[in-house]
Amino acid sequence: MRTGFDELEIRAAEREVEKALEAADPTLWVYSYTEDAVFAPSGAPTVVGRNALLELARTMKPLSSVRIRTERTEGSGNVAATFGTGTWVNGRPPNAGSTTAVRFVIVWRKESDGRWRIAQEMFNAAPPAR
Repeated sequence: MRTGFDELEIRAAEREVEKALEAADPTLWVYSYTEDAVFAPSGAPTVVGRNALLELARTMKPLSSVRIRTERTEGSGNVAATFGTGTWVNGRPPNAGSTTAVRFVIVWRKESDGRWRIAQEMFNAAPPAR
């Protein structure tokens, strides 16, 4: 197995997260996170661990048009951090609702199976576009 940091692998992992968040299975995205992941969404309690993420996922409304736009990536070995913005539509057509825009910091960890997963994520509301 090849180990270490490769920014292209992070971009591929981001695309997987986007697809998983739009999937029919509302829990699929959780498996893009490590077992011990820490998830701190804006204005909500911090969620720790995959089991807690699964509980959260089961209560979420479906998402569509999920986009992750990374502006900066730093990494070394099996750890990487990304900073950027994300957007998604709350709901799916024909019941699509408002669009959410956030800024994020994500810490990725390459696990023993060779897959990059999110170990820590924090996001807050993005400021309005100028």
